[in-house]
Amino acid sequence: MANAVMETGADAKRLFEIVKVISKYKVTQGVSPEKLCDMFKELGPTFVKLGQLLSMHPEIIPMEHCKKLESLRTDASRLVTAQIREIITAEYGRPWSQVFKQIMPYPLGAASIAQVHEAVLLDGTHVAVKIQRPEIYSVMERDVRLLKSALNVIKLKKINNVMDLGETIDEVWAVAQEEMDFEREAANIRRVRENIEGIKYVYCPKVYDELSTKHILVMEYIGGGGFELTDKAAMEQQGYDVQEVCTKFINNYIKQFAEDRFFHADPHPGNVRVWDGRIVWLDLGMMGTLTKADAELIKVCMKAIFSNDYVSFADAVLNICEHDPELDREAYYARMQAYLDKYRVISMAQMSSTVDIFADLYRIARDFGIKVPKSFTMFWRSLSIMEGTVSDLSPKTDLAAIIGRHMAAQAMVKGVAGSITRKISHRRLVSGSALHYNGNDLEPDEEFDEDIDEPEEWLDGDMEE
Repeated sequence: MANAVMETGADAKRLFEIVKVISKYKVTQGVSPEKLCDMFKELGPTFVKLGQLLSMHPEIIPMEHCKKLESLRTDASRLVTAQIREIITAEYGRPWSQVFKQIMPYPLGAASIAQVHEAVLLDGTHVAVKIQRPEIYSVMERDVRLLKSALNVIKLKKINNVMDLGETIDEVWAVAQEEMDFEREAANIRRVRENIEGIKYVYCPKVYDELSTKHILVMEYIGGGGFELTDKAAMEQQGYDVQEVCTKFINNYIKQFAEDRFFHADPHPGNVRVWDGRIVWLDLGMMGTLTKADAELIKVCMKAIFSNDYVSFADAVLNICEHDPELDREAYYARMQAYLDKYRVISMAQMSSTVDIFADLYRIARDFGIKVPKSFTMFWRSLSIMEGTVSDLSPKTDLAAIIGRHMAAQAMVKGVAGSITRKISHRRLVSGSALHYNGNDLEPDEEFDEDIDEPEEWLDGDMEE
């Protein structure tokens, strides 16, 4: 009984703290991107994580808010060696020294949910160990629950008359729970490794299944000269062609989306490394999935865009999304016509920024109360991250044009004009050779200097299996 009282008292104290901070920022009067970001920081690590997850939902909040929230980084306190050993011992039910010969004291990375350490197995194998923070689930669950109570106290249901806070909190909490399930992440890694089998320029570290649990993930250690995708100086010093790296990075990602229908939902530079002539995908706790029906609807959207058929495009969006049956269709069609006129292109290579394209589409969705499915928002948000990364690294690399090539060639339609399929094979667009760098001079690829014609027409047909 005493414990229950203490817990209730602790909850009351934390609830007061949350209400005080929210009131301080006067969110009932509206909230700017900067104000929202500062408020999450002041509320603590749980809310920083929720803010990071919220940045993945441009269908809920304006794109400028999403971009600001992407900047949130946790300065999470580091678990010390004694804590790590205690967690490992408790998780395995035996002394940590019966599993590992050594655990490096300083983490490779630390965040609000977990931190990663280099370790050595008893047989001398170097591994990366992802260790979940103790009690992180219960702490986040409490903060989420109290946040919803705080919003009721101050009678706040929406921000800027757009974001339904209760619904939003539930959704980002569901995503956070998925990230805390390391067995799920292990399954994601196994699936990605199957999908990239045979592709020489991309890699994903293997999982040591016998040592991985719901709270500990043991993976192959990627070291020995690897560096983050954004480390242009290191890339050039080692003789990598930055444009080749960016092009192949995009190619593999589009394969994940268009062919595998299973894609990395958070491809920021920290989750992508260049190592040993390969692009390495890391941190697969957050993955997006598209059904065959989803992909078919995207094909319809793409076909409508490039034929400037605003009615078919508008109808396809409504088929993809939840919407009010009483939606003002005349006004909606007019907005969609203006939207396609703004981004009208003669060929796919002339597509403008995907960030702008999707930001404008989300504005329309919000204005008409249209709810875009999570799978699509995850993909489009990740595209914007990729575009920003690639544009900084290699301005000559055209993300939109590469997407167009895939869409035109084979990714979304079963059959297209014979001339294009002869010019663009699966191997050249997707597989290719390992990355070229000092000491790894392989045969040149054909995909970087070819002038590829666009198909004159889209052919109807079922999706490829």
